[in-house]
Amino acid sequence: CPQGGKRAALDLDVRKCLPCGPGGKGRCFGPNICCVEELGCFVGTAEALRCQEESYLPSPCQSGHKACGSGGHCAAFGLCCSPDGF
Repeated sequence: CPQGGKRAALDLDVRKCLPCGPGGKGRCFGPNICCVEELGCFVGTAEALRCQEESYLPSPCQSGHKACGSGGHCAAFGLCCSPDGF
């Protein structure tokens, strides 16, 4: 997970990150990371290409609906994405 950047901004108007992966069932966790709950995370693959669009959007986003670790969010089964990485 990327440190800093717009995902680290404290903003009350946070939206869900773009959908990605097979069937759009995943969510972007960075410009090259797409995580699908049932499948895991795709890093730098075709499934994660859509996530590059996040860099051009003006508002911050948040992926993962459950909190885990130290300030992280669940990316996929058994994977917690935090500012320090997976």
